Amino acid sequence: MDLEFLSQHQKIIEGCEGRIKWSAMNAVFHLKKAKEISEIDPLMAAFRSVCAEEEAATALIASLQEQNYLGSEKINFRSHNDKHTVIVFIQAVILWLEKLKTQIGPAIGRHRLFTDEVNGRLAIRIGFQLGDTKNQIVPNPPLHLITQGDKTLADVFEKEVNAVLGKKKLSQVKRAISSRANFRNKLLYATPQGPYRHKGDISQWVMNQAGIVNSLLIALALVDPWRKPEFPHSGIVIALIDVFLKLVSRLEKSS
Repeated sequence: MDLEFLSQHQKIIEGCEGRIKWSAMNAVFHLKKAKEISEIDPLMAAFRSVCAEEEAATALIASLQEQNYLGSEKINFRSHNDKHTVIVFIQAVILWLEKLKTQIGPAIGRHRLFTDEVNGRLAIRIGFQLGDTKNQIVPNPPLHLITQGDKTLADVFEKEVNAVLGKKKLSQVKRAISSRANFRNKLLYATPQGPYRHKGDISQWVMNQAGIVNSLLIALALVDPWRKPEFPHSGIVIALIDVFLKLVSRLEKSS
């Protein structure tokens, strides 16, 4: 089980402060421990990897709240459901980037993530290759994009979130999120039918969790270093919070 990629986040996390820093550090710690014990105590390895995802989500939510992003105060970092919903929005951004390249065509080549120093701390930027040249567009902040016309960024990302969720009914989405949020309790406690028994390879499951944590920590590095007053709030982040709150509201009303 290779978790070498986690070392790439270390210096970025060290530039964070308070809850943001220590939640992110704890996410990395949980994953490393999960790797160490995966063979001797697979269920506890799975438990730690679930905690790692929640801690990484907590760090991202805390960063949004500390920067006073509109609506972020309504996201509850103590809510297991809210924390497990965050990854849906990370997946929506990834899907949007893939579609963007297809829609624009040859005008935009590959996109890449790279580290750079911002105000004395390490951050992540996104570079979009111009065609097949060596030149690139680098948004500043990396997730700052605005739109013109009738369609807003929130409209765009609501469509991508729906694509990630598929054709599930809201009640099904709600159950799926609750099931993920309650999974760690299944790992810890027996039922009248006996203790939980995982079907499949725990090591592979932990690696899947590691991929989720990696995505959340990349998101943190794309958001946390880019702060006011020097940088504006990122348009993509503003739109995603708007869509997040609408989804949560719809889920709460669903049966």
